[in-house]
Amino acid sequence: MTKKPLRGRKRVSVFLARTPPARDMLSNRALSNAPSRAAPSNAKSSENVAACAMQRGPLTRRQHLLARNRSENERASRLLSLSDDVLGHVCSFLDGRDLARLETVCTHFKHRSWVAVNEASLPEQSAKRKLDAITLGEMPPGFRKMKYTRKLSVVEQRGIPLTHENVTTSMWVRVKKDVESVKKMCRGEGDAQDYAVGWEQGMDDTVGKPFPVGVVSKAYRQSPVVGLSVPNGLVAIAGGRYPTYGWYYPLEALEHV
Repeated sequence: MTKKPLRGRKRVSVFLARTPPARDMLSNRALSNAPSRAAPSNAKSSENVAACAMQRGPLTRRQHLLARNRSENERASRLLSLSDDVLGHVCSFLDGRDLARLETVCTHFKHRSWVAVNEASLPEQSAKRKLDAITLGEMPPGFRKMKYTRKLSVVEQRGIPLTHENVTTSMWVRVKKDVESVKKMCRGEGDAQDYAVGWEQGMDDTVGKPFPVGVVSKAYRQSPVVGLSVPNGLVAIAGGRYPTYGWYYPLEALEHV
């Protein structure tokens, strides 16, 4: 009995013999689907350097309008005829809000030019010098990320006393640093004192520190009493599903941050 040859194996062997290896196919870019190797993003090329030095000119319609208004202000201004040293002395006489307005009305006080330079503006430099000469103390969490002009305007409000008109919920206030006077105000000691809110042992840690206002109430008092949200407070100053705990203080014992 004779065995018949397997024709299928023969054809498969012939096909495998004629097929090039896989590495030869991958070497051909036309047959390979592998992505092409790109240069690393952090590589310093001439195109990246040119993009970094790109001018920051106006792009949108609003930016063109603001740029045109700033150009008109610059042409009508006599301050720009002075040197930067003299302009720095002029900025030293302005408060935080006025310094912030300068950046919005004049391109020179904002960027020095339309070219992107890593140098702070004149209002920012002046505000930083003023803040360095002030003892800030402990400040609210978002104070560190503010611009120097904004920081200066916040600190300059310390000279304005708190009243029932300018104190609102969610704003940050500071307990005054004089411990003895704050205790007397909370205990209601003295002839001119109002209804006492009390003084507890845990309230000593809040002296001189800023806290957010949780509630403002005038119950049983002529002047408002302010409930501050303190992490280790034991008094529920605001109700609800998740009550807020803290301490109550008379308005006279608080000041701006």
